[in-house]
Amino acid sequence: MVMRVDTLRTLYIDPDAAPTVRYKDVVRSNTRRADRRIQRVMLISPPATLYKGDLPRCTYPLGLGYIAAVLEQNDYDVAILDCLVEGYYQTTPVEDDPNFVTYGIQRDEIARRIALFGPDIVGVSSIFSNQSDAVAEVFAAVRQAAPSALVATGGAHARYFPHNYIEDYDIDAVFLSESEVTFLQYVEHLNGAGDIDGIDGIIARTTGGSLVENSDMALVRNKSRTDQGFWAEIDAIPFPAWHLYNMEEYFRIGAYQSPYTVGNRVAQIYTSRGCTAKCTFCTTTNFWGGKLRRRSPENVLEELSRLKDRYGIDEFHIQDDNITNDRQHAKFLFRRLTELQLPWCTPQGTALWRMDEELLDLMAESGCYQITFAIESGSQRVLNDLIRKPLDLDKTRHLIGYARSIGLSVHGFFIVGMPPMFGNAGETIDEMWQTYRFAGEAGFHSASFFAATPIVGSVLLSECMRQGFIARDTPLYRMSYKQGLINVPGLWQGSDIASLAARFNRDFNQANQARKGRRAWSAAQY
Repeated sequence: MVMRVDTLRTLYIDPDAAPTVRYKDVVRSNTRRADRRIQRVMLISPPATLYKGDLPRCTYPLGLGYIAAVLEQNDYDVAILDCLVEGYYQTTPVEDDPNFVTYGIQRDEIARRIALFGPDIVGVSSIFSNQSDAVAEVFAAVRQAAPSALVATGGAHARYFPHNYIEDYDIDAVFLSESEVTFLQYVEHLNGAGDIDGIDGIIARTTGGSLVENSDMALVRNKSRTDQGFWAEIDAIPFPAWHLYNMEEYFRIGAYQSPYTVGNRVAQIYTSRGCTAKCTFCTTTNFWGGKLRRRSPENVLEELSRLKDRYGIDEFHIQDDNITNDRQHAKFLFRRLTELQLPWCTPQGTALWRMDEELLDLMAESGCYQITFAIESGSQRVLNDLIRKPLDLDKTRHLIGYARSIGLSVHGFFIVGMPPMFGNAGETIDEMWQTYRFAGEAGFHSASFFAATPIVGSVLLSECMRQGFIARDTPLYRMSYKQGLINVPGLWQGSDIASLAARFNRDFNQANQARKGRRAWSAAQY
């Protein structure tokens, strides 16, 4: 069954509402291995469905690695299967839509690997809505290979539409926020330790068949500082279980999130979780509760040092949603990163509204060679009225120029095609061209222009569904930033916006060939 916009059930959580957050410590098991009914845990990242010609990024799934590390700490047997890396060069056309293909191993091979491990429970990552059909295929593979195993899922898509999975696919549990603690609590409950009513952020079936629902958000936080005075709120989460990834294959494929790496063996790391901005197109704000939680510089440095020693990494990418959200903390971190003597960059984007010259100097001194600034629009009106990003464009040009002057390669993120929202007029074609001109005048070496996309968990999706700006029969696998899914009668059509964004990408990047990295630009990378 192809999941479409009209198959989505009622939005379970309002992305514009502040969630109730329950802070948790990383817990320990209260069960003995010999007494457990649930001992073997398999965690699966699904195949990737993309528009043909797009470059499938292939990086190890950090979220599953964290959950696996907590489980292994408590003497559970764990396996991770990343369907994309195991079949990166295998493509399967989407039925009835040849413009889309799925990358990765398919159901029969997934089932074979599940059967080989013999899990008691399988957890499937469901982060992106455009992968929801692939997630369903993984569910089917589990039922095929291990019919007695329990099935659970989590991630951004699962958070907002959990009943689509519970009721349509008859799975056993959906985790509604980060799951390092709650997944362990759930398997411990299944093994007879702990009441399921005490688990936050979960919808789960009981043994009697009824549903237990608790939408409160469970976030790991230990409100403490190190001896040096640094925040160490999530240091208790163990490092990802790298030994369960096919690390050499990720290095061999080399399709990292940033296409401009200077190294060949690139690692990914989070130094914090969350962002305090409330951009309307983004799912991050609500998924992390609008809260920022930091790791201590010592903890970050130790993880990177281990990756360098064990896997020979020669570059790392910081995947934080906003690494400079806490400016002072970031400065301490960058000073410590100089000890590693490794190049790094910020492919996820960095907020200019939390940036200053001292931060840029420290970044460059610590090995940063490329910085991505998430500007979103060259129109202050669009930023204020539609995107709601706390950014003053008049202050950005100087910082972009300063970053260039100290040798940083500067990349920009931009979004075009924001519809009318909150009683404000939608973005005009002239304002989109204003964004294109801003990128050139501000001095970006390269830029990514995306068509605004109403992804699940964003305020943008809620507004588009409320106002009828997205077709109800739109397949979820088309929810990518190149498709132009938003149609505003009397203003523009989504297909026109997608074409304009593609033109912006092509023209801007072909005219700006100077790169500090080793890979040349291609249209597929945007």
